[in-house]
Amino acid sequence: MRPIRVSAALLSFLTLAAPAAAQAPQSPSATTEPAAAPKAAASATTSAPKPSTPAKTAAVQALPPAELPEAKLVPAMPSPREPIPTVQRMLEVAELLATPADVPDDPAVADEIDSESAELEELRRAEEQSHVADHAPVAPHQPGEGRISLLPELDHDLKSLQAEYDIPIEVNEAVRDYVRFFQSKGGRKHFVKWLGRSHRYMERYRAIMRAEGLPEDTVFLAMIESGFANYAYSRARASGPWQFIGPTGKLFGLKQDFWVDERRDPEKSAHAAARYLKLLHQQTGDWRLAWAGYNAGVGRIFKAKAKGYGDFWEMAATKGRKVLRAETKGYVPKLMAAAILTKHPEAFGFRKDEIEPQSWTEYAEVTIPSATLLGVVARAAGTTERELMDLNPELRRSCTPPRSFKLKLPKEKEETFAQAWPTMQGKVKMTFAGHVVRRGDTLSSIAHHYGVPVEGILEMNGLRTSAKKLRVGSELIIPKPLGSGAVARAEPEPAEKPAKAAPAAEEPRHARATHGREPIATLVASHSTERASAAAKTTLRVQQGDTLWSIARRLGVEMNELCRWNGISNPRRHKLLVGAQLVVYAGRG
Repeated sequence: MRPIRVSAALLSFLTLAAPAAAQAPQSPSATTEPAAAPKAAASATTSAPKPSTPAKTAAVQALPPAELPEAKLVPAMPSPREPIPTVQRMLEVAELLATPADVPDDPAVADEIDSESAELEELRRAEEQSHVADHAPVAPHQPGEGRISLLPELDHDLKSLQAEYDIPIEVNEAVRDYVRFFQSKGGRKHFVKWLGRSHRYMERYRAIMRAEGLPEDTVFLAMIESGFANYAYSRARASGPWQFIGPTGKLFGLKQDFWVDERRDPEKSAHAAARYLKLLHQQTGDWRLAWAGYNAGVGRIFKAKAKGYGDFWEMAATKGRKVLRAETKGYVPKLMAAAILTKHPEAFGFRKDEIEPQSWTEYAEVTIPSATLLGVVARAAGTTERELMDLNPELRRSCTPPRSFKLKLPKEKEETFAQAWPTMQGKVKMTFAGHVVRRGDTLSSIAHHYGVPVEGILEMNGLRTSAKKLRVGSELIIPKPLGSGAVARAEPEPAEKPAKAAPAAEEPRHARATHGREPIATLVASHSTERASAAAKTTLRVQQGDTLWSIARRLGVEMNELCRWNGISNPRRHKLLVGAQLVVYAGRG
């Protein structure tokens, strides 16, 4: 899982071989190096040289522009005699879609990423401490009569075991060691989780592998990559159940921007991984080498073959990092061990009563035409925002993107949504403003200027309450109710001049510098409509993690209205207690 290199000629070939939706000319590497020739030279994180042949020209023309047009700069430091302005402008759709993907996810999504990534890192450390991947593999044992001596738990011979799979399965000391690792204290609890998740994804992934022309048991690669965890994110910046790094994901058609990361979509990423593995197999001629290339980069496999190493086990038996790193040496036996354990869990001590099987949720897709809060969609469908997040893990925000988007709903909620959505759609009142941070700005002053709660700015920009100083020149996206006067103003409003030592407030992680631009077209999520005149009063119990902003968002009402219903004069200072009841009015908002 490292930065990799790729040749310009091969890059053109891969771009043409990839789906039309491929988005970037960087090197294709799922967790690794792309399918590249041994002479690879160009860095994965840099653009390939300009093509000169017609084939290369066609490949480049298939790609969208990577940068926005040059814009006029706004000085970060005004002259001493000028007032220090608050710079604001409205964002148009093209800008919102072009927003970089390196902005943090919403806190609720970030929590899921942190949790599943921590599992991945904990397993990696346990594997490292056990030194299970350090043992040089020996040649696999040949099929023979009688039980497999290295795995006495199985009651049949190696030939019978191999007949259960459509991928190569072999048994040697390296495979045995990984079986024992997953049975050990450090690996067992993780493998139990994997077995639980496998009930949800295994059959769906098998169908995708079959449709793409791959062996169905290729699904075990996703198991050892992420444990079937959609939000898993590695130290190498690989994401999703199939652990694609950004450039490779884009090359194989997985969109990544401010709003979505399709590397986390279980079905789209499975299709992309199948196409990538199919290409690796075509280049290496062997599934073991294709798997190793998925992990280490196919260029390393090519170099090893050029040195005279014939197969994976011969490469892995070479001491040190000369041919393969320890991680790659263990990758193939780890996959085989996971496959053996998954089809024979009870034989190896994994009891049914300790496995919590998850189930695949049948879904229906509905088209949401523009940016819409998930809480509003959840209310229309009679489901929860949490369930929508679970079905749509590619979403990075608490709303759908500001473009037509196919959202997954539980299949049984499709009719409920169809009946309720036409009347609720008009209650979605979202628009976005872009705010360029100037000297003296604080989150509080920005929120006051736009008439929005600080919590909304924090959530939309993936910030936490512990954020540090704002960076002058960075840009924040401001979620706005439609029709607010602050956003409608075209002229910048001067801010108070700060004292000499006045500290700036919170700074977003990964805040990006921006060019100043004039106020432009407003992006409207949907039109505002009149509120229901009659509304039933009811109560809502505060749950762990709730904020006034998140509750208002979930109900589809403005936060100041929620505060008015409950006599809250200062939402910034109000302490929301778990279990407390808030007054809400059904049909309002």
